[in-house]
Amino acid sequence: MINAADVTALLLCGGKGARLGGQDKPLLSLGSDKIIDHLLTRLKSQTGEIIISCSRNVARYEAYKVRIIVDETPDEGPLGGLQSAFKAIDTEWALTCPGDIPFLAQELVTRMSDDAERQGVAVPFADNERQNLCLLINRKRRDDLVEFYAQGGRAVKRWLDHASIQSTDLSDLGPSFFNVNTAHELEEAIERSNQPVRP
Repeated sequence: MINAADVTALLLCGGKGARLGGQDKPLLSLGSDKIIDHLLTRLKSQTGEIIISCSRNVARYEAYKVRIIVDETPDEGPLGGLQSAFKAIDTEWALTCPGDIPFLAQELVTRMSDDAERQGVAVPFADNERQNLCLLINRKRRDDLVEFYAQGGRAVKRWLDHASIQSTDLSDLGPSFFNVNTAHELEEAIERSNQPVRP
């Protein structure tokens, strides 16, 4: 089992929010809290440190008192943000997470540990698709991904295919990967955040 102290969470907050009028999605409100508040709470319980990778609103993210990495390649998509921020991670393991999934499972590291230790990286399959940006990835595999980027690769999903990574079936956690991309999904997330948390 991978120890939380050996994992750094890398929260990807560099998206353009194109389908939400360019709004910075992690900073959108779900009632009294923002999406990022939900995520930070869920990541703190299963990692030793959290780093936020962002390309705008830096001062607002700095207010959360975690390490901030400004994306050096904001037009290169999530993989650009990953390879840039990986240099700041000292722990053996990193848990990468997009900044628009407020209901992330708090047992994600635990559930992916076996496959991560076997392959050097684990990626969940849930909600009928592979969740390409939720990686539990060790140092060597991070280096592999950076090299893939240096050679012109621009999509995490293509690297996962190229490396023949077997997904971890987390179908029972499907709702935890709900992401906010549209105004309708934002309304759904607000409604869901107001519901009592199930034990």
